[in-house]
Amino acid sequence: MLLTYWRNRPKARKWNLRRDRAMQVTVLALALLLGAQVAFWSHTRNIMPEMGIVPDVPGERTVRALSFGDEEAFFRLLALNIQNSGDTFGRFTALYKYDYNKLYHWFRLLGSLNNQSNYLPAMATYYFSQTQNPRDVGYLVDYLDEYTEGRPKEKWWWVVQGVYLAMHKMEDNNRAYALAQRLRGVRGIPIWAQQMPAFVQENRGEFGDALAIIRDILQHPEDYSEGELNFMKYFIEERLGKLDEVQQEIDTIRKKKERMKAEGVPDPVPMGPPDDVGAPRAPMGAGAP
Repeated sequence: MLLTYWRNRPKARKWNLRRDRAMQVTVLALALLLGAQVAFWSHTRNIMPEMGIVPDVPGERTVRALSFGDEEAFFRLLALNIQNSGDTFGRFTALYKYDYNKLYHWFRLLGSLNNQSNYLPAMATYYFSQTQNPRDVGYLVDYLDEYTEGRPKEKWWWVVQGVYLAMHKMEDNNRAYALAQRLRGVRGIPIWAQQMPAFVQENRGEFGDALAIIRDILQHPEDYSEGELNFMKYFIEERLGKLDEVQQEIDTIRKKKERMKAEGVPDPVPMGPPDDVGAPRAPMGAGAP
């Protein structure tokens, strides 16, 4: 046994030496890699990635090609990306830092994929309009103007939002009136929406034209409720100061509505916002504004 051990002893030493050398090489390689990593970190730790806020707008042909035939799915994906732009990788970006010119062109591009969805105008109205820079709101009003063009009865809610933004964010009554005119004489939408041009004109000091708009609405008593008639009377009397000019007309309308009520004709229910625009609805039984 001792002889066998003695014969094998040099081999064991030789194996240990080989193993020690392999370990030394491994440790040396790890040390070199660690040193390289530390050196790389020390030279790059102050370099920050250049992350934009609003991505560049691609061409319409490019977008249609990348949709691979499913434009609706691609529309939703891109719209969600625009909604979250600037708030990725743990950062939160103030709206005044956004490029609203790019946003405007993104809205137009996505509208070429889906021009019926209320997602984009809702995003523009409820979110991006809260920018701290009022001048940027002009891009949103331009988009809402284009989005609703030719279909005020279908998209009246967004016309109203555009008028509101122009009046109260941009403080541009001329821009607001140009957009509100789209609602003038459009029946089948809420009475208060039909009155938007009158509200703008009253704010501009054009009381005569505001009265003319209200008188046009009064011509159709079957379209509005008693409460809405009371509001129009208040508006003419308190805000226009022209009740004397229409008092007889209003009295005639009241008598007509009384006859309609006696005949069993129900009073129209004031209309609220559409169901698919993300706006709260009035409680059941609420009266006119």
